[in-house]
This record gives sequence, structure tokens and C-alpha cells, in this order.
Amino acid sequence: MQLFEQDRNNSQPILGDVVDQFFAPVQFDALTQLVNEFQRLKARITEVHGIVTEEKVSGVMGYFFSGNSSDQYGHGATLRHTNAFNEIFNLDGALNDLTATFWSRALSLTDLQEHMPQARRNQWHECLNAWRQHGYKRGTNPELDMPEFSLDNLRATIQGLMARRAEFLAERVDGIFRNLSRSHVTNTPEGFSKRMILNHIFSDYGTIDHTREGYIHDLRLVIAKFMGRDDPERATTSRLLNLAKAHRGEWIEADCGSLRVRAYKVGTAHLEVHPDLAWRLNGILAFLHPMAIPESARTRPKRAKACGFKSKALFDRPISNAAAGVLAAMEQYFTLEPSTSRRREYDRKFVPNTLCVRYGSAEPSKHLLEEVSSVLEALGGVPCNGGKHKNLRYWQFDYNPEQIVKAVAVSGQLPDAKSHQFYPTPAPVAERLVQWLDIQPTETCLEPQAGQGGIADLLPKDRTLCVEVSPLHGMILREKGHTVIEGDFLAWNPGTLFDVIACNPPYSEGRWQAHLRYAGTLVEAGGRLGAVLPLSARQQAAELLPGFDLEFSTPIDNAFASTSISVLLLKATKAKPKGMQMGLGL
Repeated sequence: MQLFEQDRNNSQPILGDVVDQFFAPVQFDALTQLVNEFQRLKARITEVHGIVTEEKVSGVMGYFFSGNSSDQYGHGATLRHTNAFNEIFNLDGALNDLTATFWSRALSLTDLQEHMPQARRNQWHECLNAWRQHGYKRGTNPELDMPEFSLDNLRATIQGLMARRAEFLAERVDGIFRNLSRSHVTNTPEGFSKRMILNHIFSDYGTIDHTREGYIHDLRLVIAKFMGRDDPERATTSRLLNLAKAHRGEWIEADCGSLRVRAYKVGTAHLEVHPDLAWRLNGILAFLHPMAIPESARTRPKRAKACGFKSKALFDRPISNAAAGVLAAMEQYFTLEPSTSRRREYDRKFVPNTLCVRYGSAEPSKHLLEEVSSVLEALGGVPCNGGKHKNLRYWQFDYNPEQIVKAVAVSGQLPDAKSHQFYPTPAPVAERLVQWLDIQPTETCLEPQAGQGGIADLLPKDRTLCVEVSPLHGMILREKGHTVIEGDFLAWNPGTLFDVIACNPPYSEGRWQAHLRYAGTLVEAGGRLGAVLPLSARQQAAELLPGFDLEFSTPIDNAFASTSISVLLLKATKAKPKGMQMGLGL
């Protein structure tokens, strides 16, 4: 077998800890057992062939074919013709299929084929299936002849593959770049620092080319290793591309902001790698092309480069790829109710705004299920048991969560509570604040930094505008039926004033002061500003809101889950100009 005869003259090393992450340790005892199983099956196939092809047996087999040409429903059987006998019981075909099956099993046991470059996997696939092609003759093209499946061949092949792991890693990255870029690396010295274009990823019928999808999945696998994440499932790459196809012309960020994809109607896909990872990929390209990649392209940037990624810095607390795979495959929960139809015993009754682990899929481990549940609860899901189905858990939302959860699964991240200061307003606190503001039927409302709508849900939707910086939270708000402006509230200029503003601003680094001061400038004369604030606000609010009459609630201890923060509520009423007051008096 000549699949791995190419030698490299470059001696530049790839770090061993990087290479070791890509391959599972080889268990040669398991391979020995595999060879023993192969020998037993080979002997049995040969024995069955000898029995079936004996003259006494083969002479009567035609009657079985003719007498059983259709099943009990009248459908044609697979074997309908007497002349199919010699083809079906051809010994070479059966043994070739057995050999190909066991070579595939051996490579799966060692985890090598999964982490080979796509080009190497294509070579293996071609070799293990060449015998199926019309006109194939062993020896005509030795590179396409399957090697004998023996313990000696197996050990030599596996050890040879293991010895070339560093080269395979470099080839994998090179293969990704060659297939995802307009030109070869030697013509594009910036390497992964530039945008890459993949042609013909989508067919005219909307289907995805499996091989070209494999290069994108290769890229995600390499990125996952560099980020210290578990491997993504192949199905999640398909979902990423389908999501990009559904939002043509828009950038879809994936894998914690490390990669983004944009699909086009003509069937192409554009990809960009985050600058903080591009230099590492370029370092591997330099293993194969040392003179082609300049030093600047394979050196870590001293500071974040300007780029189109929404998050300039990579997210450091990602969702695991295993959890993302479960989230992406979740489906609406349903119960089985007695059917009114004679054709079936039960009907499915879907429960609105719910998600559960896909029916029939493997039960996630306890720790994986805990991670999945924590993500769903962060999105507003409430865990429930399955009622009649005690062992089935599902999550109930107050909006349709399907698209939101799929978007989170693709992005691989949630807004971090600490860095984004996202602490959902507890329902009792929100209800108390909104009731205190006494909103009238014609008054317009605003909630800045609306989060997932803890306060906005209690405001009149037809007269309320939400401002939210997080795209994910913006999606949730829109799914709930709110009108949303996506952006930083402090940089937003609405050009109008509001009768009522209700907010729970972020507290750290003086942000609540900035939000309160700016919100005060957007209140109509005679309007009210309500806010959930830290206890220290009592001393500072008057300076931040000149021209307002201030009222404070009693302290509310331990207001937010998982924190010990005590807060108070502020109701600030903006005074009307003297002329307006006199006019009302008249």
C-alpha cells in the first residue's frame, strides 16, 4: 500500500503537546482481538461458500429464488432471478467486503482516521472501495489494492501512521487552507489571516457537498484543540452551514467567536479565523512551507487586531462541544395521548415553548445534562419532569426557544454574567418596580439594557421600546414580541423622549451611574424613571438626576440569584417646567 510514501525534508518541529492532543493512545490488545475476530469470520464465510456452492445445493437454489420472488405483501424480493446466485455467493466479493470493514474498524479504534487530513481520508476511502468498481483487477494499480488484514500488516500500518502524526497535523491544516482559499499558500503569504472562500459548498438544490464540508469540519477540529475544547460533532458543522444558508449574506460566528461563516446564493461560503488563532494555524503552515509564511503572520499579536468579529477577544468560558451537540439536536417536548383515530393508538400532543433531549437519542451523562440544563436555564428555561414520563426531563420557556438555542449551540457561548453584568431581574422585584411607576394607557415606555425581558415583559408591548447590546438577548426579546434596538444604550440617540423608563443597569465600573444619568436625559417632562440600583445610589442619585423628585424603597436583600447583592428601587419623577405647571393651573 503506497498511500503514505511521501517524505518531508523540513525538520521544523511541531510541539509534541499539540500533536498528542489529536490522537488517542493505541490499544494493541484490542487490535489483536480484532484480527482474531476477522480470522473467525473469514473462515466462516469460506465455509458457507463451500457448502452453498456444492453441486447438490446450488442445483436447487433456483427454486428458492423463484418460489420466494415476492413477500407476503406482494412486494418484490431482493433476489428475484436465478442468475443472481453466482453473483451473490462470489467468495472474493464477500472477503473484500470483510477486509474493508475490518480496516475501517481498526482505524476507528485508534482514532487516527477521524483526525487525518481530509485528503488522507479520501485516499483510504478510495483504497477500501476500489474493488467495488467495474473492471477492477488486483495488481493493475497497486496503490488501490487493499492490504491483507493481518496482525503484522495492522501493526506496521498503525505504527507508521503514529510516527507521522506531526506531518498529518501539518497536512491537515495545509489541506484546509488549500481547499478554503482562492490560491495556494505560496501566493497568499498572510495564510489564515486573510478571508477564505469555498466554492460550490451548496448545490442548486440547497444540499451541502460532503467532502467540502469535511474541510470546514477539519478547521473546527484544529481550532477546538488549540482552544482546549472537546471535539465538535460532524453534525454540528452541517447545522452551522445550514444556519449560514438560512441567513445568506450575514456573518454567523461559531466556536466561541473563533470562526465566522457567511453563505451566498451562488453556493459559496466565506470563512474567517479570529486573529488570535490565525497566527497558530500559520505556524503549522510554516512547518510545510517555511519560506512562504512571513514571521509576522505566525507571531502572536501583541494586542487585539481590528477585525470584523463581534467579540474582539476570544470567549474564555465556552460551552463544551458535547453540550452544544445536545442543544443543537433538542426538539419540542410532547406527550402521548389516546388517539381518536382508528389507525393509531396514541397521538402526539406537543407542549408549546418547550425543549427536551431528542427522543431516541442516547441519554446524556449526569454532568453533560447538568451543563445543558445550566445553559437552558440561563436562557430562561425552567426544568420540569415529564409528568407521566417520569424519567424524561424537559424545559419550559415563556417564548419559542428553538432558534435561540440552536444559535447558542452554533456560537458555543453565552453572555458571561460577570463580564457582561447580566443578572436577570427577579420577577418580584420587576413587578414591584413596574407597579410603583403606575404606567397610564397612553404613555410610551423604554427599557435600556433589557436583557431577556424581565422588566420589559411587564410593560405594554405596543408602546415599549427595548435597547439591548447582546445579539442573543435581542433574539430572545424579538421572539417574545418586543420591539428591539440592538446596540449600546450609552451610544444610542433616539431623537425622542419617553414617558416612562424602567431599567436594571449594570453595576460594575460606574456603569449604573452612566446609565442613570443618560436615561434621565430621555425622560419627558412629568415622566418617571424607575431603576433597580445598589444601596450606594441613595447618596449619589440626586447629583445624577438634577430636576427630578426622588423616592427610594426599603433595601431588598439578596435580590439576585447566586449573589449577595442588596438593592433598592428608585422612582424619579421629572419636574415640569414652571410655564407648563402654570398653564395647567389655569
